[in-house]
Amino acid sequence: MVKFFQYIILTSSLLFSSVGLLDVVTTNDLHGSIDVQKAQFINPNHPPTIIGGSGFAQYVKELKSELDEKVLIMDGGNFFQGHPLGIVDSGRTMIDWMNKVGYHALVPGNNDFLFGIDNLIDLSKRANFSFLAANLFYQNNNSLIFKPYEILKLNDLNIGIIGIVNPNLVNLVLPQNLENLVLKNPIDILRKNIDEIKNDVDVLILLTSSGVPWDREEVYEDFLEKKNNISPNKLNAIQLGFYAEGIDVIVSGGISKGYPKPWYDPNSHTYTFQNYGGGTSFGHFVINYDFKSKLFMGCKSAVTNQSSQTLFLNDFRYDDLMYNWINTKNKEAYQKVYSDTDWNSKINSDNPNNYRENVDISDNWDFPNINKESNIDIITWNCEFFPTANDSTIDALSEAITDLSADIIAFQEIKNRGWFGKLMNLLPEYNYIISQQSSFMDQAIIYKKNDFSLINRLEIFSENDYNFAGRPPLKADFIYKDNLKFSVINLHMKCCDSGLKRRIKASNMLYDYVVSNLTINENIIILGDWNDDTKDLPGEHCFESFMNDDRFYFPTHDITYDVSKASYPKEPWVSFLDHILVSSSFIKKDTYFVDTIPIDNYMGGFDIYESYISDHMPVYLSFPIK
Repeated sequence: MVKFFQYIILTSSLLFSSVGLLDVVTTNDLHGSIDVQKAQFINPNHPPTIIGGSGFAQYVKELKSELDEKVLIMDGGNFFQGHPLGIVDSGRTMIDWMNKVGYHALVPGNNDFLFGIDNLIDLSKRANFSFLAANLFYQNNNSLIFKPYEILKLNDLNIGIIGIVNPNLVNLVLPQNLENLVLKNPIDILRKNIDEIKNDVDVLILLTSSGVPWDREEVYEDFLEKKNNISPNKLNAIQLGFYAEGIDVIVSGGISKGYPKPWYDPNSHTYTFQNYGGGTSFGHFVINYDFKSKLFMGCKSAVTNQSSQTLFLNDFRYDDLMYNWINTKNKEAYQKVYSDTDWNSKINSDNPNNYRENVDISDNWDFPNINKESNIDIITWNCEFFPTANDSTIDALSEAITDLSADIIAFQEIKNRGWFGKLMNLLPEYNYIISQQSSFMDQAIIYKKNDFSLINRLEIFSENDYNFAGRPPLKADFIYKDNLKFSVINLHMKCCDSGLKRRIKASNMLYDYVVSNLTINENIIILGDWNDDTKDLPGEHCFESFMNDDRFYFPTHDITYDVSKASYPKEPWVSFLDHILVSSSFIKKDTYFVDTIPIDNYMGGFDIYESYISDHMPVYLSFPIK
């Protein structure tokens, strides 16, 4: 266990002064990861062990014992999505764990709206602590959904905590999950609540899920230059902090990047804290307050001269009861998530209930119809940073999808889920599923709703997605016209830098999974952005485990040597990165048609296509139905 010697020295030096102390412990972006895990992001070959939620619980328990329970514990949101343990019961196990630890307050993150507002309200009722969201209202009656703030008394200090949900929710959450909700101007709401409680508290804390960005220095400098043109609904945590006069401390979640020391804003004089996510880290700092002057005196690191700590097994003990409880819950979650597909049942897609049947689609381009009536036509399409041009992307892509009329399309690199929901509202012929457990850049699968029944969905290796760059493969089990059973797996492999080693490991993991399930379902299509070219030499790509097994083959390999078919046509990296793999018993060789769709030709050139949709070309496979 990390020692509290710095805290003891600090306490002794202030023992006879008028300064009060309050220990604050924070988490953010847990994503359901409270079990033991290997920190491959630190050392892929010899990863140290992260003890997780049982070690954190023991730390808090010992800290409370030392300080007579006077510890403030808060979470910055995104607490359950991302791991089987968190998602299998829509967050209930995570709330139970937080109750056991003794949290005081939580602000919902964008991923906490994954199953809609009703689920989030149910979770708040299950919690023994407050859900705070001062800027989130019901649209129809203008009433708050959660408490705007909480006032607690700890260590003779009156602590005010105001919650601000990420104001950019509309771009990050599917529209149906925000139905009848409205987010009000966070600056106005923050000032209103500060004025309301400032005379009743000694210290004011802003708890927000708007996120401290990865490159906070650069982002802040850019913000100072452009702040008058930035919408309040797009402010991140440090930008919001600029307007937070009267707030002493900001605790943020929303981005899984942690900083050892807080961000200090010279305008509002606030300190902003954020930890690494994924259950690997937590924060612990001490607030100083002078009772004579009635002034906040700043913050100090509680341990090791930094506010954020990594839960290494070598540094932390764990609570036995909590360890066993988490382990049991984890096994139950794995068993349920990875249970065999029940082909006699159907599940719902991610479509809203009020799905529109009649919509107006733009008619600006002359895209072809590739649909073959006697075949199944499937496309893989990396839509770079979707939507790259916002409404223009939605208009162009909805027109392309409608005209092409493919049966199934697997998309990668969905940056903003909210915008994808807008796209799907223009495609009434299709149902869809979109990643629920990716760290960023979701995958999605859309399919013609009158021809295909969705039987099951699964994000493979969501509990161990390092080699998949935080994007677990999205698997959908379908029945075509009540007859043909098959599975589609959509993936987006790691690119660049350490990418090759991780792609090889990821491919081997996926191969082992698929092979172990062939007896259950031998009709398999695996497609997506593999970020490797099948023309590369052995050892320089990630395909070998599949290429060395006659039960699989790549139809797309037929066209990879034709430069005009390159799925990534940008100089100087022209290559074929987007592949479709099939099981040999499902699609017989010489019975299919495969091609790269020259979408850029139909839009007047690659530059136009790239500015509207992507830098990757769609690749499609058409095969006869058994």
